[in-house]
Amino acid sequence: MKELRDLISTRKPGVTDFDIKLAEEKLGAVFPEQYKELFRLVNNAEIGEWTLFSIKDQKNPKKTWDDVVRQNQDAKDEEMSGDLIAIGDDGTGDKLCLQVINGKMNDEIYIWNHETAEIEEYTSNLKDFIKLDSENGEFDEDE
Repeated sequence: MKELRDLISTRKPGVTDFDIKLAEEKLGAVFPEQYKELFRLVNNAEIGEWTLFSIKDQKNPKKTWDDVVRQNQDAKDEEMSGDLIAIGDDGTGDKLCLQVINGKMNDEIYIWNHETAEIEEYTSNLKDFIKLDSENGEFDEDE
């Protein structure tokens, strides 16, 4: 199976393990390994119609202020279940989410519908999510 780095071509920088750990501590849950791998490669990736929320980069806090922590602590929709962590959006109000169980975010990617407040599994993991959109030519390589 292809590695994430083989699926992604981008000029955006990634973040450090320190930045990832800080976000995990603030969210109270550990990210899946594929998520961490992606964010080491690229922060704030755009995949198809989805933009993944950045992880606050301690070297560039102004560009990454609207990060995954802020989105889940200050801007989270009150209709969204407390066991969901929003990791991205498509500009319509719908969110990509990971579910937290026992302090760990599961691999499955869900779409939370802002109109119905219901979730639906989209893919079984982040790699499949990226492949699905990159096979359709939708990964934004120029960002």
